Amino acid sequence: MLNYIRLGTRKSKLALAQADMVAAHIRVRYPDIEVAIVPLSTPGDIDKTTPLSQLGGKGVFISTLETALLKNNIDIAVHSLKDVTSESSPDLILAGYLKPEACEDALVVSKNHTTPLTLATLPENPKIGTGSLRRKGLLAELRPDAICVDIRGNVETRIQKCDTDLDAVILSKAGLLRLGLESRVSETLAPETFIPAPGQGVIALQTRTADSDALQLCTTISDPQQTIISTLEMTLLKRLGLGCQFPFGTYTTLQNNHVTMQCFWATETLSERRFLKTDFPLPDAQNALESLYRSIHRG
Repeated sequence: MLNYIRLGTRKSKLALAQADMVAAHIRVRYPDIEVAIVPLSTPGDIDKTTPLSQLGGKGVFISTLETALLKNNIDIAVHSLKDVTSESSPDLILAGYLKPEACEDALVVSKNHTTPLTLATLPENPKIGTGSLRRKGLLAELRPDAICVDIRGNVETRIQKCDTDLDAVILSKAGLLRLGLESRVSETLAPETFIPAPGQGVIALQTRTADSDALQLCTTISDPQQTIISTLEMTLLKRLGLGCQFPFGTYTTLQNNHVTMQCFWATETLSERRFLKTDFPLPDAQNALESLYRSIHRG
């Protein structure tokens, strides 16, 4: 077994916090393994102004880590699963998933508003910061009067812009919790209606397919139920062949070997938007996902 492991991560405060969480899991299960965290700069971190769709989608956040894995500069890449694209090298594998504290989106309201507000009670024509087409599509359904303002940067930067120029911003609740910013959550948006991104809040572990020791480690510290849920969501995403900028969300629950998947789908122009839901026993997952794929594809 390994006595030393290198975790690759982005340099953002949130990414480093997530790498620390993974390191803590490893140290609990394998106290004799020395864990090193290797921070790396990605194109998405360096260029904080160009829209992600122009940079190449959320894949810009993982490409540097994948290259480091392939060059054997790190042993495990720590990703936010929602940033993982459906395309990856056959020499790499997603080998572990940590259960998130929250999968929901959260509404953060500007400090310029002195009374508690929710998405429903924001003033007319609110300026809401988000660069996500999925979130823009959901806002078109739930607050069609909202003025969506593209926003980039780390969580703290987005909140600062919210407090100075906007009425609110929508962020991942898990990210806010991991940064100790839970006091800024004005409303947790119900995942049944404000469908989160596939894998939102989930920390994914990627390693080389030929590295049996790292594979075993990732499997050992993974959450078994989250592994099932994330595998289902990634299977559907790969079947759809969607780019990361495509407006798509899915909320998956697993109880007593029974799966419920609620999805949001939209065209890239957001002119067409649909909600879909399917329930199936886990052993029927392959047929159910294929049926869901056909329903979405027909859209």
